[in-house]
Amino acid sequence: MKPQHIKDFLVSNETFVLRHEASIDAWKTTPELPIETLQNYYPKEDYLSHVDKAKSLKSRVYLWVKKRNINTKLRWISKIKTKGSLLDFGAGNGAFALAAEKKGWNTRVFDFSESAQKSLVNKGLKQADEIHPNDNYDVITLWHVFEHLADPQFQLNRFYEALVPGGILVLALPNHHSWDAIHYGPYWAAYDVPRHLWHYNKQSVFVLAQQAGFDVLKTYNMFWDAFYVALLSEQYKKSNYAWLYGFLKGLYSNIVGWSKNNTSSLTFILQKPK
Repeated sequence: MKPQHIKDFLVSNETFVLRHEASIDAWKTTPELPIETLQNYYPKEDYLSHVDKAKSLKSRVYLWVKKRNINTKLRWISKIKTKGSLLDFGAGNGAFALAAEKKGWNTRVFDFSESAQKSLVNKGLKQADEIHPNDNYDVITLWHVFEHLADPQFQLNRFYEALVPGGILVLALPNHHSWDAIHYGPYWAAYDVPRHLWHYNKQSVFVLAQQAGFDVLKTYNMFWDAFYVALLSEQYKKSNYAWLYGFLKGLYSNIVGWSKNNTSSLTFILQKPK
């Protein structure tokens, strides 16, 4: 497949190239920037996954959606595991980890961002310095984090080793085969280059999971994500009616993708064999 040229609309306005990795049917952002350089491509303030208080209409919408998603996420996990140790990897503002603690989980958090780490400590959450073999977690969650990580096969192997037999790994990811991804093309906000290093679909996650030894237990649609991604995409296109078109196209993307588990974002429940 021909490379795709995608612009960073959020910070730099630079263009990056996505190259197709045929072995897993995923796209990789190139050039792959060093971690130290990549930090310059995150917003200096109000990076949404790390904020607690809304300072704009967009951030209010994001936090409203995030709050409603958390209970759904915990319900998905409880269908398989109801207690034990849980690591929220890439914990952001800690909202999910705090909600999990209230449900009785023995929770730890990890985040690469120093500002997020300080915030998580201030909220009383226990931090993991990294993940290690035989950490014996019952659950590891990555809510829109895995796409930020280089070398996906290596990362999945690490998570596999850190889980107990029968433990589950939860991955929430943008889906580049969704209707809204195809419709918006280079304006699709969930490409989010260069912060998103990899761009997956269902098949690529299934292949990676199988290679790491995981069983894929379930794939869930993420209803709210399509609306938010469509809104951002309309804003990137400088639409005069971004909120209206974002809502209508997000709704249409959900209608098209719902029955086939092919919405804008998907959550995968992977299990280490018992």
